[in-house]
Amino acid sequence: MQPSAGLPNLFVLGAGKSGTTTLHQLLGRHPDIHVCDPKEPSFFCSHFQVVRDPVSYFRLFASDRRYRVDASHVYFSNPETAPVLRALFPEAKVLLILRHPKARAHSLYRHMRLSMHDDGRPLELAETFYEALRLEDERFHSPDFMRNCRQYFWNFMYIRSSFYDEQLTRYLGLFTREQFLIMTLAELISRPQQKIAEIAAFLEVEPSGFGESVPVVNAAPAYEGFDQMCDAFMGDRFGDLTRRVDALVGRAMDWSV
Repeated sequence: MQPSAGLPNLFVLGAGKSGTTTLHQLLGRHPDIHVCDPKEPSFFCSHFQVVRDPVSYFRLFASDRRYRVDASHVYFSNPETAPVLRALFPEAKVLLILRHPKARAHSLYRHMRLSMHDDGRPLELAETFYEALRLEDERFHSPDFMRNCRQYFWNFMYIRSSFYDEQLTRYLGLFTREQFLIMTLAELISRPQQKIAEIAAFLEVEPSGFGESVPVVNAAPAYEGFDQMCDAFMGDRFGDLTRRVDALVGRAMDWSV
């Protein structure tokens, strides 16, 4: 049974820079799916809300289409969100997209360096990726940093926001596994038709409504890899993270991107 019209009933989750915008654009093509604008209202994240007023939030989903989508990636990393979504939308479906944790952490750092604060400086003030990685523990344990950080707190937690196993476990403890379709960005890029078919089957909609290709959005500048110090630092922190996530998902996923 689907919730009544006017409520979100499909959530797109994933760590920042993992492909949630691509999924949002893909879903928006389908005649049975309504995607809200803005893409990430982030309403159920009390310390980083793009849309703050509940009336304004629920107006975003004023549609009689079968699915109504909230694609706020912050819901995955923010610890308080999962139980709220379970209480309000217990029958919702979830599309979750992930990316290799090292590549994602570095991509997020680059995004935060390229994004400007109101004062004209980058959101991320650490001038190197390694410096940002080394600062994370200090930032995480600093109440002042959380209160005064220049954007969403977890976007500065390049390591911790990539602990997909902890984040996924939170959700799987509240929702059934059948409510989730989980993929990686590498799988969506390398096998688009297969993933489109899987999404259509999961949502029980006509596959042709998505079109024949995956949209290219948020294209970043040419990728510049991180150095060996960063690689070793992240390797020590992540350990066998991808294997742990594979075990939760129940299959070996493609983590090549």
